[in-house]
Amino acid sequence: MWSESNRWVRLADTDVKQTLLFLREGHMRYRWSNVEGHLFFGQNRFWLNEPLLDIVNPDVVKHDNYGPRAQGIRLDFWSVYSLSGAAFVSERSDYFTRAYDEIPESEQSYYPGMAVGDTIAGRTDDYRAFRVTGALPKRRGFYGVTYGRKDYIRYSDGLYHGRSIDYDSAIAADLELALGELWSPLARFGRVTWTSEFGRNISGWLSALEDPQPNGFSTEIRDFGIGNAWRFVGSYEKYGAEFYTDGLASGDRRDLNDYSKLYLEARYRVPVEAINVTGWRLHAEPEHPGLTSYAQTVGTIDEWGVWTYIEFLNGFTGTAEYKVYEDKNGTWPALFFEVTGENRLVRLRSQFAIKDIDSPYEILAFAFEANVNLTDRWKFYTRVMNVDEKTESRQTLFAQLRYLGWQGAEFFVEFGNGGHSDDLARDGDFVNRDSSSITEMSFKTFLRIYF
Repeated sequence: MWSESNRWVRLADTDVKQTLLFLREGHMRYRWSNVEGHLFFGQNRFWLNEPLLDIVNPDVVKHDNYGPRAQGIRLDFWSVYSLSGAAFVSERSDYFTRAYDEIPESEQSYYPGMAVGDTIAGRTDDYRAFRVTGALPKRRGFYGVTYGRKDYIRYSDGLYHGRSIDYDSAIAADLELALGELWSPLARFGRVTWTSEFGRNISGWLSALEDPQPNGFSTEIRDFGIGNAWRFVGSYEKYGAEFYTDGLASGDRRDLNDYSKLYLEARYRVPVEAINVTGWRLHAEPEHPGLTSYAQTVGTIDEWGVWTYIEFLNGFTGTAEYKVYEDKNGTWPALFFEVTGENRLVRLRSQFAIKDIDSPYEILAFAFEANVNLTDRWKFYTRVMNVDEKTESRQTLFAQLRYLGWQGAEFFVEFGNGGHSDDLARDGDFVNRDSSSITEMSFKTFLRIYF
């Protein structure tokens, strides 16, 4: 729960103090022998563990606005007629405003207690989704089905229509096979896991399109190796122009619509030395040149890179990465380095990155993170970043002092905005030429209690 107090609320031409109490999040759980149920609000309980297509993305369903705001019921089950799975039904509240006297008289009865001069606020979107999985004999393979749907309930053309064909819905089926265990000649290469998933957008609004492209397909080979040093991954994906939907899938997934994509990766573990080297190559092409889509705006995508991880002596590790991304808008190389050291008293991490090398948008980012055990009861944590662009230099600082001397409670003092540097030099919000964030000169103290 959380509360908010405002002593300057204007009511009837008088300033009054208004104190409000809000329910932030909570759940009730009941567990049977093979089923577990949750009744929840303000929590993200929408994951379905789908292998490849991700037609139902929990970050979209949770309706995140300073924390998840959706509520619903979730059921998980296992070993029920050899099947396992999960299902949820959810409602999330959004906001609109409309004067009561603007609603037709025939629909004013939907809002009892309202009168002329009142304002109606609110909107509700309903979700339901499930995933069911099963295993082949000796667990040499798995199969599953995933389904999701979002119903919109809103004003449209000045009238309240309720449920209509304006809904997003998708369904997918997947299969995973351990080829190395099913066919003995492949056993020397490892488990050789082959996974494929086929999906289809079955949203109501597709009926209004003349020639919809609603199908999506993804297939992948992993757990394939040669000796102890080499590991390989390969995948192929193809998505119709209308496969991923706004209501169920994230923006990154929707950007794949109208693309076919090939991805190859090789990993080499240097014998004797604690060094891993990974190289990858990605090629993606638009499918329908006549369409107006994100794929046509970006065009053919080519990406390749090399990533190296090294373990040094005395608890130090290092990472280096060089990556080149190319589309119809240009070629964008990037370079990244990281060194991390840790012992029982302190953990230090330093990063350096260059984005969009040799372009007008080149950015240099420096980042430092420290986590220090001052004593058994006092902990100190800080993140410092500097970003240099062609036209400016920006800095951000976040620091936190934590006290653990009370049983069941923690006391914090913080300076700055930690959201500016969550991912240090890889933080896309701060390490971005469009960003204007700088160090926020603010202090915050709070007490966290466990009971």
